[in-house]
Amino acid sequence: MVALLNWLRGIRVSNLMFLFILPVIIWLIATSRSYGPALKAVLGVEDNAWTLLAMYLLFSLLFAFGFWGALSLLRSLRPDESVALVARNRRRGYLSFGLQALLAGMLSQSRMIDPYLVSVLVNEFDPRSVDFILMADNSFVLEAAFQEQFLSAAHRWLSFFAIGCGAIFFWALAPFAFHATRLGRLSWLAVLLANFAAAFYVIMISHAGFAVGIMVTLRAAAFAYLGASLLGLVWALLGRLKPSHVASFGFAGLGLVLILVSAWHFTRPHDAVVLRGSLEGRIGIVAGTPQGLADTIRYGEFLTEQPDVPYKIRSLASVEQALELLEQGHVTAALIPVDAASDLPELWRADYLPVTTKSIAIVCLGVGALLILLVGIGFLVGVHPLAVFADFFVDTIRGVPMLVIILYVGLPLAGALKSASAGYIDLQMMTRGVVAIAIGYSAYMAEIFRAGIEAIPKGQIEAARTLGLREFQVARLIIVPQAIAIVLPALGNEFIAMLKDTSLVSILSVRDLTQRMREFQAQSFLAFEPFNSAALIYVLLTLVAASGIKALDKVVNKGRGH
Repeated sequence: MVALLNWLRGIRVSNLMFLFILPVIIWLIATSRSYGPALKAVLGVEDNAWTLLAMYLLFSLLFAFGFWGALSLLRSLRPDESVALVARNRRRGYLSFGLQALLAGMLSQSRMIDPYLVSVLVNEFDPRSVDFILMADNSFVLEAAFQEQFLSAAHRWLSFFAIGCGAIFFWALAPFAFHATRLGRLSWLAVLLANFAAAFYVIMISHAGFAVGIMVTLRAAAFAYLGASLLGLVWALLGRLKPSHVASFGFAGLGLVLILVSAWHFTRPHDAVVLRGSLEGRIGIVAGTPQGLADTIRYGEFLTEQPDVPYKIRSLASVEQALELLEQGHVTAALIPVDAASDLPELWRADYLPVTTKSIAIVCLGVGALLILLVGIGFLVGVHPLAVFADFFVDTIRGVPMLVIILYVGLPLAGALKSASAGYIDLQMMTRGVVAIAIGYSAYMAEIFRAGIEAIPKGQIEAARTLGLREFQVARLIIVPQAIAIVLPALGNEFIAMLKDTSLVSILSVRDLTQRMREFQAQSFLAFEPFNSAALIYVLLTLVAASGIKALDKVVNKGRGH
């Protein structure tokens, strides 16, 4: 009884409150006709959820065993390890690889993995771009013949993988001297990286049909937090750079070169086009025409008297299609090259700089002017140009609401990136939301890291420099480890805030907890059930995160006196 009371006293107060009211919440959900479906919809629970969860965990364990085994064997190869630690790490490696081979063999012979493999494959591809994914009962499924071939091949490859795991297990039993060679170390490093990549894909990327909604939220928070942490650390370290004449002259020269490149592109020959036909029907605009010219024609700004109603515009893929539609009468006018369809009356003539050339010119001009501006301000106040940029970025981003950043990055910026890359870079909405949150929170993370860096005694940094360590080594070995330990509670708070702000990516139609909540509310016309379910899940996630951060802080800062 005393031990139980001591255990309860060690739990966070908020967790105790939630623990005591949890039976009431479970009773309300179990006795309500609406809360169960609402909770299932918000979580994103699909058919065969328990089977999908079990297979998800088993595949995660499969590659985690391989990763831990390779890591243990690499640790055993350290020259400074004691004999006892070497033996212990090698035993861990043998056990891990043995369990991996055993689990791989079991999975290769089990048909219980089939729903999981099918679920991952169906959601991996766009149904519009492949012909082996079909729609059935308002859900996507694999074409029957293809599914049979896929599962047969998957089990065959899993069998080969199990044999390979067994071979690695016996390979690990080879003499220690072979593993200690350069080739041996590289081979175990390759095994470690391969298992890490596979585990990362299963845990963080592949479809998780047992609870898609909550997994999307958790994955978005994890990726955004990692990106924000890295960016924030970069901004904080850039802000500490010392003034450098070499860097200033280098940035100034690069900026001048970019401005000259921009001027050269602006002077390139323009493309001449002419609007031919009549304005009685639709007007064809060929793809690649600048938006300004299209708007000029749409609103009739090229005429002496502008029309009361804008003209109807039809986008066309090529000049050949424009001429064909003109001949067929589907469009009555088209903006085409000067020498095309010369028999039709000319309504208006214009010229423009090709879109690609203009984009390069504008980007080079903007970047070049920015570099010269950074150099000028840095020279004025006596700081490094990159430190000026870091401070400007942090102060600017902190002044923009997170929702605006998500909309800006997710819609116009991603669209501009797609246009500039001719469609090759087309980010998914999930990626756009994660990038936006990472950019937004990196400004706050930078201030947290900066506070942690300034809390480190300057004597340690000066001593490291006296020992001959370079600035990168000082940052990696002295500054960053101590700064992270100091600001860990603040970083934890940012993670909790980021976990909640992932709900904003629903504005981009990312089907996280919040988006699924709104979808269920729109379909069922119920309000309290989906909203209460989503709120309950976010509270639970926040409590778990807060408890984990507190426990991690105790471990990291153990013995630091606070």
